Amino acid sequence: MTPGSILKLQVRRRIVSRMGTIIEFFRKKKPAAESTVSFEELLDSVRPHFRPALRLRNTVDPSTSFLGGLPKLPQSIPWPEKDGRPLSFLAAIDLSSVANFALTPWLPAQGHLLFFYDIEEQPWGFDPNDRGSWSVIYTEQQSEDRLGSAEPLTKSYVDFESFDSIPDWQRFDALGISLSEAEVDTYVDGIYDTEGDDEEHQIGGYPGVIQGDTMELECQLASNNIYVGGPEGYNEAEAEALRDGAEDWRLLFQHSGDDEQGLMWGDCGRIYFWVKEQDAQKGDFSNAWLILQCS
Repeated sequence: MTPGSILKLQVRRRIVSRMGTIIEFFRKKKPAAESTVSFEELLDSVRPHFRPALRLRNTVDPSTSFLGGLPKLPQSIPWPEKDGRPLSFLAAIDLSSVANFALTPWLPAQGHLLFFYDIEEQPWGFDPNDRGSWSVIYTEQQSEDRLGSAEPLTKSYVDFESFDSIPDWQRFDALGISLSEAEVDTYVDGIYDTEGDDEEHQIGGYPGVIQGDTMELECQLASNNIYVGGPEGYNEAEAEALRDGAEDWRLLFQHSGDDEQGLMWGDCGRIYFWVKEQDAQKGDFSNAWLILQCS
């Protein structure tokens, strides 16, 4: 890719990604009555809808889960590529360590998940043609470190801690949560004020959304060959028939970029790997889908 084409791609990404932010900014500028309910009270009312999740934490202790470095990918499994270009290895997750928390029963209790992504092109996942730009490989075999054609990223070991993930306000209708506009504003402001480190990696639970909270539907449609980069795809007759299947998708891995690895998704964004629950239970991650969001 030439420097000129890279620049054009970066500009296009920033324009598209900021459209949602601009629309949301003006939506929230509508005058509304001040909420008489505190953020803490609103959080208590939403608490029954919290979902358990795992946060990845950097550790100096050697671990069987890590970001970057070299994957223990058996030689019998081809290194994933897109259009002849090798994907970059992002992370290895030891599922036995995850299973110790008993929070993700839809994942195998043993084995490893290896995550790969096209960090050069950084596809958004809206286009069915993006398939193959990422890969999630499940392996029950332990093997030696595998050196691929892609330049390895800086390695950092991780362990896990459990936490309650909180739904974004855009999910309230689907969860049957009814708040006034003023209460939603208080909720959004409270979440913003208490939000942790931007570089937050996560397994399971609700996604930490940046643009919109409809990723399960996006995965369902895009993985079934419907383009969802605009409104037209959502209005197709085939899309209507597929909508119910969005409930099957689970957040497999949220990667929020990493300064040590020099990774930033779009303009300060995140990538989200999703998988159907029934596929994950069978150890089949071949149809896992990815969505990129950024500010």
